[in-house]
Amino acid sequence: MFTWTLDEELSLLFLQPGMATELFALCHDNRDYLSQWLPWPPFIQKPEDTSLFIRRAIEGFARGETMSCAIEYQGELVGIVAYNRLDHQLGVATIGYWLAERWQGNGIITRACQALIHHAFDELGMEKVEIRAAVDNTASRAVCERLGFTLEGVLRRAEKLPHGIVDHACYGLLRSEWRHERGA
Repeated sequence: MFTWTLDEELSLLFLQPGMATELFALCHDNRDYLSQWLPWPPFIQKPEDTSLFIRRAIEGFARGETMSCAIEYQGELVGIVAYNRLDHQLGVATIGYWLAERWQGNGIITRACQALIHHAFDELGMEKVEIRAAVDNTASRAVCERLGFTLEGVLRRAEKLPHGIVDHACYGLLRSEWRHERGA
């Protein structure tokens, strides 16, 4: 299994079929919380649904279109971070993520996204990284701001969630801005 160790507490694990049961349990236990901001939790009803997600993630990676990783914190699976879209022609990577409610507030998503940003610019040669979040998702928007992203605008009526349709705050980070932040 591919493991990317970020620090003594945090690793990213390339999704594998054997993770389906544990990932399903995590989704099931956090269904109400995740459904505030994501459209898919109500549709994950059995471990086979998670297996299908993993299979599609692996297929997307094989095509060079996506990359999804489980987040392991202190030895426990706590969420997902991913390139939801890799546009090699435009040089744009779009990051998405979710984290179990219990693990919020530990800097986990910020560190996981930071690793993907470095990878996107250094290894994939991307020119821009994007993150979109529901306008009212203040925790997710704070991640973008901590990472130095610029709010580029708001997409109105961008996504249907279980409780209604939400607008998305669209954040972007250019390679030149990232290098400037790093002092490169």
